[in-house]
Formats: sequence, structure tokens, C-alpha cells
Amino acid sequence: MKQALHYLAAATAIFLLWALASFVLEQVKGWPVIPYPWSVAAAGIEYLPQWGSAFASSARRFFLSLLLAFATGLPLGLVVGASDRLHRWFSPLIYLLYPIPPIALLFFLYMAFGVGETVKVVTVSLTLFFQVLVAAHGAARNISPSYILAVRTAGADALQLHRHVILPAVLPEVFTAARVSVGLGITMLYIAETKLGLLGGPGSGLGVFIETYAMRTDLSLAGVVGLAFLGLLFYALLEVLERWLCRWKYVGKG
Repeated sequence: MKQALHYLAAATAIFLLWALASFVLEQVKGWPVIPYPWSVAAAGIEYLPQWGSAFASSARRFFLSLLLAFATGLPLGLVVGASDRLHRWFSPLIYLLYPIPPIALLFFLYMAFGVGETVKVVTVSLTLFFQVLVAAHGAARNISPSYILAVRTAGADALQLHRHVILPAVLPEVFTAARVSVGLGITMLYIAETKLGLLGGPGSGLGVFIETYAMRTDLSLAGVVGLAFLGLLFYALLEVLERWLCRWKYVGKG
């Protein structure tokens, strides 16, 4: 409940600051450079079917990308981070590939996956994958050897070691990295959607919606608000998942 009130207070503050900025710019420039929030809301309601379709399409792509990133980056990071031999061989490769922005490889991704739905999901997945991979790898390397020794002494095999020691130790850091990377992932989603031009129409994604109505600033800004809501949705989803999967972290914190 408290968290919901905090979000409500933040939304109210943004609304007021937005309205103030629109008013000041209108007085300085003589015309509303930034549409007022109520104008944007009215335009969004007028085009709600298209806006809703665009939001759902972008949300689906981001969800699939996040799922792929966790399904591949988390186990790979655990395995490489928990093994000294694999760490020596593969960590240089990880840190060489990590700084490369997937958008720089977009042409090659188009050649490999075409210009349809797959390339958009792959582009965002690569961005999130390395965030999860590096966080899981680093967290696994930082586990105290005494914990691992204690569990091994008790007769645990490799699977039990990963399940009861390594995975619980790395999950909080992985979720933190994933939440931080939501903004970057949304940016990559926008770029991936708009790089293909206006294929599919304004209902095929928020990026296309924004580009289609670039000359209608109220509608275009409604698309930007949609991206903000999309980021908030997945940030909140990751926080809920962390509180469920890492319950021990919140014991005594209310």
C-alpha cells in the first residue's frame, strides 16, 4: 500500500511539473511546444484502440526478450562464475562482447533473422542478456568459499550446491541488474521498432506509434507516456518477483 502511494505521489509530481513546463514554454514561445498533460490524455483516449494495440505489442516483445535473457544469461552466468576453470576461459570473452551495443549489429541481425518480429525480440534480448549474464557471473564469483566448502562437506552434489547456495546468492544482484536495465531495454525496443520504418502501422508497437504521429505532438507524446508505463510495469514485475523468490532478503523489513 505504501509503495502504491509513493508511485501515486511521484505521478502527481510529474503531472504538475509537466503542466508547469508546458505553461512556461507556451508563455516564452507563444505556442504550446509541449502539449499539456490533459491534452495528451484526451488524444490518447481518442486513439485508445491503436494506443492499446501498440502498448500490447511492445509489452509482448519486451516480455519475451526478458524471458529469453533470464533463461540463457542466468544459468550461463552461474556456471561460468562458479567454476574457476570456466571463469578463466570465458570471462575475457564475456567482457569483450558485453560493451558491444546490439544496435551496432542491427544490419547483421536483419540479415540473419529478417525484418519481422524475431529481430526485434533478439535485439532487446541481447541487451538484457548481457546485463543478466554479467550480474550472475559477478555474484557467483563473490560467494564466500567457506559457504561452498561447508555445503560440499555436508555431501551436497553440484546440483544441490547451485540450488541451495549459488542461486540464492546471485538472484538479488541479478534482479537489481535487470531492473536497472529495463530503461536500456525500452530504449532498444524503441530503436528496433522504429528502424523498420512504419511497417505494420501505428498499432504494431509504441515506437511505430510515436513515429507515425510525430506531427501530432499530443499523440506522439501519448506514445512516450506509453513507454514510461511499459518500463514501470516491468520494473514493478521484477520487484514483485524478487520479493517472492528472494523472501529472505526482506525479512524484518515490512
